[in-house]
Amino acid sequence: MRFLKLFLVISVLIAFSSCKKNSSFNTTPNFYILNGGAGGFNNSLILFPAADTITYNLIISSTYFLSKNVTVTFAVDDNYRQSYNVAYGTNYQLMPSEAFSFQNTFTANTNSSFDTIPVTLYKSFLSSGNYMLPIKISSVSDYNIDTGANVIYLHTTNSELSGIYNSTGLKIMYNGDAADSSVDATDSFALVKNLIPNGTSSELDYADLGGNGWKYILGFSTEDNSFFALPNDIISNSVQPGSFKVLQATFDSTTKDIYIKTSYKNTSGNERIVEESLTLQ
Repeated sequence: MRFLKLFLVISVLIAFSSCKKNSSFNTTPNFYILNGGAGGFNNSLILFPAADTITYNLIISSTYFLSKNVTVTFAVDDNYRQSYNVAYGTNYQLMPSEAFSFQNTFTANTNSSFDTIPVTLYKSFLSSGNYMLPIKISSVSDYNIDTGANVIYLHTTNSELSGIYNSTGLKIMYNGDAADSSVDATDSFALVKNLIPNGTSSELDYADLGGNGWKYILGFSTEDNSFFALPNDIISNSVQPGSFKVLQATFDSTTKDIYIKTSYKNTSGNERIVEESLTLQ
């Protein structure tokens, strides 16, 4: 999924740079982080796979082609974290220095449309809590910085469920009730899914119907900390009223594996049973 996003961003950059960057303009370039800024906050949420490390690429560009090579420098600036917490009522902690690494300087060349700077993050150095790593372009030799887009807010969440999952599943479709009718068809699926926290619960695409807005709501009971899975409103409003049932929902806190088995009837009264297993990448 991350590679797809990067491919799309690069495709847009290549198309856009022919219009935005023009060597015929005698204009001082402004450097900025293309995938940064508060507007891209959701896209800079770090979802760890099962592995301890993950790499996030900063994409650096300038408004016009350069007339000479320049040195670009980066730095962590905690003032942005503090300002973000005040503005949005959040409680992000500063990510500890041992939990990340990145090259803090590079040379932007006259023939480049953009540059990618990898930031490596290490899950083992992050305890429970919400962390933020605000990285800014701190200096560009001889050129300007776009102060409206010079920072990226990389951040994590303390949700036990969040992450990047491999999903495999099976849908069994019946003519009528499952208990007393024949199987009409079966359908299997294999997908990669991002499980993104949303407050005290998390949302996850339901089977292969995420594109239709169908999502599980996943979380832990406040009474006994048991794992639960519920349908979102779109699912509930798309099936026969009261027919959606969670037959089984388990979460292994050691392996982070999730298993969910559900059933529902479509508006024609035909039952569907869906089994889905999710494993952290």
